[in-house]
Amino acid sequence: MDRAGVQLVGDHVKHISVGKVAVAELSAVGFQRDDVDINILSPAKVPVSYRLLEEDGLFRIEFTPLDVGSYIMDVYVNGQKIQDSPIFFKAYDSGLIHVSDVGSGIVGQPCQFRVDASQAGEGQLEISINDGEVPNHVQVLGGGKCLVHFTPESPKPHTIDIRFNGEAVPECPFVCKVSDTSQVTVELQHLELMPVGEAAMFHIQVDTTDNAELAVSVQGPRTDLPVKVSGNVKHGFTAEFLPEEVGPYTICVEYNGIPVGGTPFIGKAFDSSNVLVSHVPWGTIGKSLQFTVDASKAGEGNLEITISARGRNIPTQVHPQGSARFAVSFVPLEAIDHVINITFNKEPVPGAPFTAKIHTDPNHIVVSGQSLAATAVGKTSFFTLSNVSGNLEDIEVAIDSPLGEEVSATVKDLGSGSFKAEFSPKIAGEHQIYISFRDEQVPGSPFACKVYDVTAIKVRECVKGIVGKPVTFLVETSHAGPGNLEVTVNNGQVPTSAQAQGNHTYAISFNPKEAKPHIVELKFNGESVPGSPFKCLVVDAAKVNLSGEGLEKVPVNKQTSFMISGQGDMGDPEVKILSPMKDVVTSSIRCVGEGQYEVDYSPESVGDHQVEVKMAGLHVQGSPFIVKAYDASQVYVTDIQPGSVGKPVYFSIDASQAGAGNLEIIVSVNGRNVPNYVQSEGNAKFKVNFKPQENSPHYLSVKFNNEPVPNSPFECRIIDSRQLVVSGAGVKMCPVAQPAKVNITSTAGNCKDCLIKVHSPGGEILSLSTIVNDWNQASYEYVPLEVGAHHVHVVMDGQPVVGSPFTCNVYDVARVIVTGLEGSHSMGSPVTFTVDASQAGEGTLELVVTTGKSSVRAEVAARSRGLYEVTFVPQEAIPHFVNITFNDEGIPNNPFQCMVIARKTSVQKSPKKAETSTIVARGDGLKQAVYNSKTVFDIDTTGAESAPVVRITDPYSFNVSSFLTETRPGLYRAEFTPTKLGTHTVSVTVDGRPIPDSPFKTEVFDPASVKITDVGAAVIGAECSLTVDVSAAGHGALSVAVRTAGQEVKHSIRDLSRGQYQVLYYPELATTHKVDIKYNGLSVPDSPVVLNAKNPVTGREPTATGLGLYQARVEKQTSFIIETLGNSAQAFDIFVTGPSEVVPPNEAIPVRCYQQKDKNLLVEFKPLSAGAHKIEVLHNREHVSGSPFVCQVFDPNRVIIIGAEDRNATVGEPVQFQLERKQAGFAELNVVAVSPLGQDLPIDVKGVPSGDGDLIEFTPGVVGRYKLELTYGLEPIPGSPLIYIVQEDRSPTVFGKGLTLGQVRDVCLFKIDGRGMQGEPRVEVTGRCRTVLQEDKDEAGLYIVKYIPEEVGHTGIHIFWNEVEIPGSPFQARICDAAAVLPISGWANLLDKEGRMDMVVGEEKLITWDVSKAGPGSMDIEIQGPKYDHRLDNAGPGRIKFVFIPRKEGTFTLNTKWNGVPVRTMQVVVRGGKPTGRVVLTGKGLVSAICGEESVFVIDGSEGGEGEPEVKLSGIDSTINVSCRRVGQNVWEASYTPARPGTYLLNVTWAGRLVKECPLKVVVEPPSNASRVVCSGDGLRAGTLGKEIKCYIDTRSAGQDELTIKCEGPHGKKALSELNDHRDGRFTLYIRPQEVGRHSLSIQYGGNHVPGSPFHLRVSAAPDPGKVRVYGPGVEHGVLARYQSRFICDTRGAGAGQLTVRIRGPKGAFRVEMQRESQKDRTILCKYEPTEPGDYRIEVRWSGEHVPGSPFVVMIFDTEEELNRFLQGGYSPAGPQISHTDFYGSIGHHYSPYGNIGFPAGTMSWRGSQANIP
Repeated sequence: MDRAGVQLVGDHVKHISVGKVAVAELSAVGFQRDDVDINILSPAKVPVSYRLLEEDGLFRIEFTPLDVGSYIMDVYVNGQKIQDSPIFFKAYDSGLIHVSDVGSGIVGQPCQFRVDASQAGEGQLEISINDGEVPNHVQVLGGGKCLVHFTPESPKPHTIDIRFNGEAVPECPFVCKVSDTSQVTVELQHLELMPVGEAAMFHIQVDTTDNAELAVSVQGPRTDLPVKVSGNVKHGFTAEFLPEEVGPYTICVEYNGIPVGGTPFIGKAFDSSNVLVSHVPWGTIGKSLQFTVDASKAGEGNLEITISARGRNIPTQVHPQGSARFAVSFVPLEAIDHVINITFNKEPVPGAPFTAKIHTDPNHIVVSGQSLAATAVGKTSFFTLSNVSGNLEDIEVAIDSPLGEEVSATVKDLGSGSFKAEFSPKIAGEHQIYISFRDEQVPGSPFACKVYDVTAIKVRECVKGIVGKPVTFLVETSHAGPGNLEVTVNNGQVPTSAQAQGNHTYAISFNPKEAKPHIVELKFNGESVPGSPFKCLVVDAAKVNLSGEGLEKVPVNKQTSFMISGQGDMGDPEVKILSPMKDVVTSSIRCVGEGQYEVDYSPESVGDHQVEVKMAGLHVQGSPFIVKAYDASQVYVTDIQPGSVGKPVYFSIDASQAGAGNLEIIVSVNGRNVPNYVQSEGNAKFKVNFKPQENSPHYLSVKFNNEPVPNSPFECRIIDSRQLVVSGAGVKMCPVAQPAKVNITSTAGNCKDCLIKVHSPGGEILSLSTIVNDWNQASYEYVPLEVGAHHVHVVMDGQPVVGSPFTCNVYDVARVIVTGLEGSHSMGSPVTFTVDASQAGEGTLELVVTTGKSSVRAEVAARSRGLYEVTFVPQEAIPHFVNITFNDEGIPNNPFQCMVIARKTSVQKSPKKAETSTIVARGDGLKQAVYNSKTVFDIDTTGAESAPVVRITDPYSFNVSSFLTETRPGLYRAEFTPTKLGTHTVSVTVDGRPIPDSPFKTEVFDPASVKITDVGAAVIGAECSLTVDVSAAGHGALSVAVRTAGQEVKHSIRDLSRGQYQVLYYPELATTHKVDIKYNGLSVPDSPVVLNAKNPVTGREPTATGLGLYQARVEKQTSFIIETLGNSAQAFDIFVTGPSEVVPPNEAIPVRCYQQKDKNLLVEFKPLSAGAHKIEVLHNREHVSGSPFVCQVFDPNRVIIIGAEDRNATVGEPVQFQLERKQAGFAELNVVAVSPLGQDLPIDVKGVPSGDGDLIEFTPGVVGRYKLELTYGLEPIPGSPLIYIVQEDRSPTVFGKGLTLGQVRDVCLFKIDGRGMQGEPRVEVTGRCRTVLQEDKDEAGLYIVKYIPEEVGHTGIHIFWNEVEIPGSPFQARICDAAAVLPISGWANLLDKEGRMDMVVGEEKLITWDVSKAGPGSMDIEIQGPKYDHRLDNAGPGRIKFVFIPRKEGTFTLNTKWNGVPVRTMQVVVRGGKPTGRVVLTGKGLVSAICGEESVFVIDGSEGGEGEPEVKLSGIDSTINVSCRRVGQNVWEASYTPARPGTYLLNVTWAGRLVKECPLKVVVEPPSNASRVVCSGDGLRAGTLGKEIKCYIDTRSAGQDELTIKCEGPHGKKALSELNDHRDGRFTLYIRPQEVGRHSLSIQYGGNHVPGSPFHLRVSAAPDPGKVRVYGPGVEHGVLARYQSRFICDTRGAGAGQLTVRIRGPKGAFRVEMQRESQKDRTILCKYEPTEPGDYRIEVRWSGEHVPGSPFVVMIFDTEEELNRFLQGGYSPAGPQISHTDFYGSIGHHYSPYGNIGFPAGTMSWRGSQANIP
């Protein structure tokens, strides 16, 4: 049956609550339940169970979602997906919405709370307060979170109702208690300072009779205090508490849980009894007297100190010492008691008043008087002289002014020895008074008199103030002379503070707490200054309330108003309203009552208006207010087009010019609302869509701030295009040049309303012939003239009908070409011919081979799109016929005849089967090549006897000449130069057999053919573009990077079809932009394109331009230009601030400005540290456009290269290093790599996991020198360029005795085998020696090294290849001198004249050798003779002891060697003799033993006469029992078994006499302990066949013993083992297994297994990427909305290896995940969840090699139409083998992210982990 009748009932997208049943209904009349199949995937892509119910052709599908997210339902009928599939279910959970911070509120003040819906899923959030009576404003914070504001206007509980998709959220509704605290007043100003120990009280007045809760609390410095509250509502309440300690007290009064105005209030408690005054010493007239006052423990307050004598105040100096300590000094001028009065906050301190005693001397003249210390200008001043025993002529008085002028003075005799001096100073300043009696100065002379002028003091009064804000006025005393300035406010009740401003100017401040006039008194040296006292009117701005619509959002050109309510004594308010352009807006003020004013104004422009309100000349609280003016008439609704039932209808709303406000959109039909969805496009522009379900007009109501926008509501006509059916060959498939018919039928009778257009592949519109044009039926014809997809557009009322545009594939059978069937062919031999249908269009090609009697089997292989290769093997020598049809039409010359003849028989020898499985071809030339450029690749035949054969064909099957060069034995380099674009086939064979992966497909492209056109201007904030044409460049990947000032610029790429691409970018900075365009990683002509972005406001207002605004280099002068437009330079301010993360932070950078000839300003500055600098450019104190700018300052010298120490690499192996630029600032990083062939290499730059650097990676393809140039901000970084030497994956081998041993003054030799390798060796031998390196004349690459050492010791031999030290280097050679080995006694005393030594049987010969100058080594003595005993022991540093005892007569030969080099050969002649009385001891037990093991030695007394031995073996604290048994005539065997390690002494006596050489030292060592042997390394667990396995064995803690190794495979095959002894108790074990499977490795020490032994090794076959299978929808093309990104990687049979999945696509548009059922599962599920359309490249590698089909190129489209166009032959710039990453979004080198998975790795990791799969 036809599935077209199957359709979904209801919406494609449904919202459903988690835990509730989700339902979808399907109308499928005529189908059975078994015909319907459902597939539902959860958000985690896990299948979901469901129920399927059926009733009369209506199917009901039910399931229960358990998780939040999108559920995708696919519906299949008879195995085919229906048209409406997939269906999306958006599951949400309103229970996961969290509401927080719902507190209490105050009338008239904003309240806010938070709503977190980030975990609840998709849906509509509705918030209403008091059933919508109170407006609220929602501020979106991102991530599903928002902040909600509202302002309560009445004191009542506010109910907050929050619903999500119509469901109430948990704990809803919420209640916010709102109170009006303005009804409660508290008087607390008098408690600013309060004494300790006295009750503190304050009054609370409540102006309401409502039931309310009043709470009073006081928190002291350490704890809460009890508060006593008394009173009632009528008369008010009194609160009382007792401060008990010094410190701050926080007073809080809450009304209904909300603090009232003025609270919390902090009062300060003080204790004047804690003020300490030091002892006041006796004083002397004219000398300063000093004492100290300590108020550090008294709290805060005012300290007043006055000193008086005879009722007059004495000038006093107070010097702060810190921590509330002061030094007080004054100069007494009279010999009387001075009274010192000290108060703290008007309370006397303990001991006050104090008395200062002044010394008097009856025998001296006493000078006294206030004028001696200070007096005023112009005032007649005097002082007296008492106790004078002389007359007037004996007294002389001289007074000098500050200018050195003399001031006249008159002296009068008062009698009784007293005199009075009078003077009148003219200027202020310090005067010197000289008094002498009979030409001698009196005590204290000269006196310093400070003359002041109180009239010269100037006070800049401050006549107005605000409660709670400091009031400051200036006092200038520069011409007043010295003195004390006293300032009191309200008789000292208000504290004051003074701050010096320089030049004798002081800023006096006080902080008023009450709204009343404050009286300010100023005295200078006790005299009132002019104008004192003056009055400052203080008002309470908090009591000025502003309300009304005129302070919120207001419409333009409409009058609005607001109210000002304040105190009556404040005066009239001042109101000033400024527009967004700072123009004054006309306003009027009317007094509507006492202290009540109404302000009217009408804003004329959209934007933020500034409302300044002043009372008594001062801003009220909150002034200036920001009022947002809007204009609903500036909201434009556009693009309203007729819609179709079931299809989204879109329209646009532009509110960018309307100001701030709320936009309300309602779509309705027949009185019912239709859901609509709003998408912000930025800058207050929106895209709105809704999906109509009824064939009726829909009305769109749009309001802005509750005002209808112009022409609202709008009408949108809706049609049901599903009533139209379009059919015919003209919308499906038809041949070229033949009429194609299009039929339209309608059940609604509207066929005549249809408009039809047919577009050819070239975009031309074809003419149509009308056959029938009726209301219910219409028929048309057109004639296609070219092959390709024709698009048929059917439109009704401006909307495309369902399925439009339709695609008709036009084909031409005449363009199917068959070649290769000409001539005759042999029976039994394959016949291969090609069928080229690439130019024939889309269609089905069918082919049959017959003989006339039967059909012949043929194999068809697709070589490229539309090109096929057909092969069949004829078995009869008769004509064969090939019948080919295309779209069921026979092609020209069909059928084709193939002549087959009998084959001649001949005998040939079977060629030897060559092994080609190990032959490898590698290089970029096997993947892609550049047109008309030399291309290379390498072939490693690994020892094959024959050279490879290379055959290259172009896309047209023509051969391409190639050249083959053997670069070393078994390694060949192939070169060719392609001259055609397209896919080239590279076939490589050895001995007639193709090598693995042959034939290769090489894509040839031409970056030089890429053209850049239509380069538009770059403007800030606008969409800018240019066009790239790659149609003539071949298949490839286009990549685009747009940068400016070291920053990436947002951009995208749009496919225009037919190889045309439009690059869109969006400049944000007025700087030079570089558009770098590459094709397959290579730069194209004219790239980079350099464009200067312009600021659109340039020329209309002052602007700043230049690179220096955005990027600069450390310690380098940078600059930018300010275009002043003729404004004066003084109108501009420039501030440059350094970064905050350096020391010092936010440092101000010096700036220089120069005015240019064009009146513009050149600004220069030099940054000193890397980081973001802020540049502020202000014009008339307003930021210019773009200010503040952020300038990224960089320092290329702070970029550090990490991990690039080793500059040697191997072909095919990635080269990696890191860049650390954390301290270098931000700039553009550019890395360019040049290969040995002079070609640029693609470089991969990625971020490291820590985020503090970059990972640089490239893979060399050929041997040679690679150069990497690294720049940062276009400047080279330290260490650049990097030079890498790349060679084959093998190192030269070295061998020869000279690597380990050598003899002084003798030639030492070894060889270096580098045959077949590029490069040359270098050898360094340490120590004094001569070295010669030469290449073997007969063997190229074989080098002989000779050196002659001149000194003994250990010599290091360093061997380098291409300046890289080879593995194992340096080698250590032991250099010795055998000629330096000499007997201590000399040869003359040891041998006779004939060079022989005579001995008798049983005689012991001791020879001590001096080897101190022989170098490192060991002695070896070879003895040939009948029978003997001997010992070779260490005799101390540089000496060796040799004992020789012949047991039979005869001739003995002693051949002495040192390190294997002969020293001397001695002849020993032994004759028989009589007993010598000597007892000989022999055996290992004389020297050493092991705990727990028996040790023996022999006592031979055959020459010692009769007797028996006695043996004693003793240590420091123990004795070992030794047993002896007779084994011969006077020959005994002694044995002992030690129990404790240590050093023991062995004493042997024979017949009561101690044997010579005794006592002997015996060292007992602990037994070996196999459990202390440590084995490590990966070789103990797993390995790969054909590769060496390595592990390490450490026996240093296990004692001395024998180490044995045994390794066997599962079938008994022994693995090859090699043990390398490091001579220090450590060993390296090398194992080379001979078969696959589980191996057993036995490691024993002293016959015991070490821990873990036997080890079980899993030896796996070598990885085989060809066995990995990748399949699933995730590697196929699709549509984004229903795309399933999962795919399977099946690694069964691929051997051990590592799976790496790497996906490249639009940045941030996907996330890679990999999972498997268990650790042993070799089938991996991968998915990447794309979120944007574009090209995705999926690379799947097994152990670093691509698996079959990789890389996969997946195209994901926005719509089904785009997908169909692509699948039906639309142009694609990338073939299946070419990376297509950088289309759709210009990815550059960004790979994001990686997905790696390993087996069996234990813990799964989604990023970065890798493990081996066995």
